[in-house]
Amino acid sequence: MAHRRKIRIRGISPARRKKHRKCRRKAQTSLLCDCNPKQGSAKRLYTDVRKYRVEIIESLPDEEIQTGTKLYEGDLKPLTLQDDSLVAYLHKVSTISEFTLAIDSIISSLQDDELVTLHIEAHGDGENGIRLSSGEILGWKVFMDLCRRLNEELLGMLVVTTAVCYSFSIIGSFDPTKRAPFKAIMLTNKDVKVDEIERGYSAFYQKYRNVLDVFKATGAIQAEVNQGEKSSSPFHLMVADNIFDEFVNPDRDPCFFTHLVNENFCRLKAQNPEYTRERVENELREFFCDLAKNGREYFTFQDVIKGK
Repeated sequence: MAHRRKIRIRGISPARRKKHRKCRRKAQTSLLCDCNPKQGSAKRLYTDVRKYRVEIIESLPDEEIQTGTKLYEGDLKPLTLQDDSLVAYLHKVSTISEFTLAIDSIISSLQDDELVTLHIEAHGDGENGIRLSSGEILGWKVFMDLCRRLNEELLGMLVVTTAVCYSFSIIGSFDPTKRAPFKAIMLTNKDVKVDEIERGYSAFYQKYRNVLDVFKATGAIQAEVNQGEKSSSPFHLMVADNIFDEFVNPDRDPCFFTHLVNENFCRLKAQNPEYTRERVENELREFFCDLAKNGREYFTFQDVIKGK
């Protein structure tokens, strides 16, 4: 199970948080999908998207098979020749600095009529983050901060796909008090073989252009890489809206919530002997309730979109 991020009572309600700066990017998305597979519906908001970009960031040792390069050369480039609405780029990086520069380059080159999918090809380092070819570890929190910068430019419509072993560990660094770092992300819950990456993402991108295709494409990658049933596939899609709802529900994981109460009780009791465990539990429940009520539109960019 992924390590869970520590949550502390800060005494600041999301409703009183300073309003986030308005997104610099113009409203440019053609279709805003609720991304709820149970509903399968989309709310049409904008009509001026013309290009769909797949940005591959690859950081693998030279002696290994360059799966990101193979995806770009063997699958995406031919697709761009067949469909002039699709463009693809490959960034080969080695260090955290180069990874950051690649994200900066993507952001600075964005056009108003484009949506972006970010694809990561690298090794995973469990709960620590992404292990780059230099040996540096790009922590999950830093990675999500970089994704968040790009997602802000896209009004919350960024899709991230990962060819990173045990990338599911990223959930432990999720912060529901900030803007969502992506609309949806493809994660792995185990070691993934080179063959599974190659076959899986070839199937995925044959079905995928933008966020509206994400569930269809997820079905394709899971069907291609499984052991006879979908649940055995290492690839699993997580939607940010749903992750938020899970995080702000204190009864989702009673054991975790009990641990959270105990952790904060020990900390607060040391600061103020009058603190009781019951008081801490009530304050935590109020915090999560307030966050669920007042923080969701901020997290999902609905406050920005409604102001357009």
